[in-house]
Amino acid sequence: MLLLRSLRVSLALLAGAAAVTFPVLDDMRAWADDEDEDEDDGGDDEGGDEEAEEDEDEEEADEDQPPVTAGGLYTLKTYPQGEIQRPLTLTKGITELRAGVGFDISNKTAFETFGLSLDGRYGYQDNVEFQAGFKGIKNFKDISFYAAFEGSIVYDVVDFRTGLGIQSAEDETGERSLNIGIPIGFPFRYAPKPQVAVVALETAFEIQFDSKPDVTPNIGIVVQPVPILALLVKAQLRVPDFDFTADKMEIPATFAVQLSPNNKLDAGMEFTFGNLKLPEGTDIDGDGMADKFYDDRFLLFFGQIRI
Repeated sequence: MLLLRSLRVSLALLAGAAAVTFPVLDDMRAWADDEDEDEDDGGDDEGGDEEAEEDEDEEEADEDQPPVTAGGLYTLKTYPQGEIQRPLTLTKGITELRAGVGFDISNKTAFETFGLSLDGRYGYQDNVEFQAGFKGIKNFKDISFYAAFEGSIVYDVVDFRTGLGIQSAEDETGERSLNIGIPIGFPFRYAPKPQVAVVALETAFEIQFDSKPDVTPNIGIVVQPVPILALLVKAQLRVPDFDFTADKMEIPATFAVQLSPNNKLDAGMEFTFGNLKLPEGTDIDGDGMADKFYDDRFLLFFGQIRI
């Protein structure tokens, strides 16, 4: 009790000292500013007018700049062309839209089914964005929808992401399953070189409404030899119900090539393997033979714009 009382007294004394000292320091600063103004007034009037005009020009040039630029924030005009140089969250007021069309190119079923994807991101603040997207493949037998919030923990280094994900799939008998979850992620990016970056944990785990949580960490590498070209490789480990039994784990992976002719447009293609670790004896195409991971493939062509 004595220690607590002493601590309270000390804090009170510090607060009182700060309250007394601040007005004094503020007055001293005001006097110093007045003296500086007097000295400036005593100089050449023509020189003062020129300086005033320069200040006005600088203010006019900065009208379109974001509130803070030291942290790597960008306007639409100054948004980076290179994928690695772009911030994790969109700058306030910028919208990014992406649309894609794809085809199943699996063994024996190539180009028999197609799919579409639509994604959007909006910069609500310089370090906060909202996301939403839809994807349907295999002639929309498998569909998914998500909506998410992402905010910076350490700006342009690591974020926090959460939202709602809905997946629905139709099996061979025509019955449709529904899965609803809350994905949690900590999107992280580290660029040891301007041409190479590691991205990870866009998803970390997913809370399921009707079962135990799933483990869903992912990792990727971005290689950007020139600003106009980026190569992206990503893989995810998915462990349903936290069951690490070997035949329960899934490893979907994607490889993408992205061209960015300017800082507002992207175009490219994304090659997806459904599962790099198929359970032994899996027969997706029904030919009586065990499939390999490369037998389940999907190719997506996409375009992306920022407005």
